[in-house]
Parts: sequence; structure tokens; C-alpha cells
Amino acid sequence: MKKIIVLVGCCLFTLSASIVAFARAGPEILNLKDVFEVQGTKKAVLLPHHKHQAKVACASCHVSPHGGGSVKFDIVKMDGMSNDFHKKWCWPCHIEMKVPKGKRCSTCHRGPQ
Repeated sequence: MKKIIVLVGCCLFTLSASIVAFARAGPEILNLKDVFEVQGTKKAVLLPHHKHQAKVACASCHVSPHGGGSVKFDIVKMDGMSNDFHKKWCWPCHIEMKVPKGKRCSTCHRGPQ
């Protein structure tokens, strides 16, 4: 009986740890046009959040080191090529991480990745 209780306890602990880790992972894809309520004619950026998480720490973009919630960048200007997404968020990181064609419109403004 003790073994069964220990086994069930271990399973519950493992399951709860997995749920907490998944909750921190956030959504697989983020539609930035919807999240930031951007109006415009360009295709939405469907950010592959899961791919970014695999390469950079949450604190690279988020205020909280655990991710989620507010981002570190003030997104005020949202229209035109000289918008805050490009200048403050995406392009500086894409340049630093040497993303191929990292400043090309079609790199981000396309369907799911």
C-alpha cells in the first residue's frame, strides 16, 4: 500500500510540474495584430512564440523573467515601416541573432511558421 501511495504521489508531482511548465510556455503562435490591436493593411505577424522560446530567454522580451504579461518595449507608433515593432523589438533582435532576411517584410508578415 505504501508503494502505491508513493507512486501516486510521484505521478501527481510530475503532472503538476508539467502543468506549471506548460502554463509558462504561453501560446504556440501569437497574432501580434490582434494582441496589440493594430489596424493596417499588412498581413498580421503570426509570431511563432514556441520557436522564439527555444532560442531566447523570456526576459529578452518580457518584463517578468518568467514571461507572460507585459513586454519590455513601449509600443506606441504602430503604423508605417518606422513603427515601434520594427525599431524597438523585432529588428534589433533579428540583427543581433543574425536571422536570415531578418528585416524583410515577408520574414514575419506571412502565414503560420
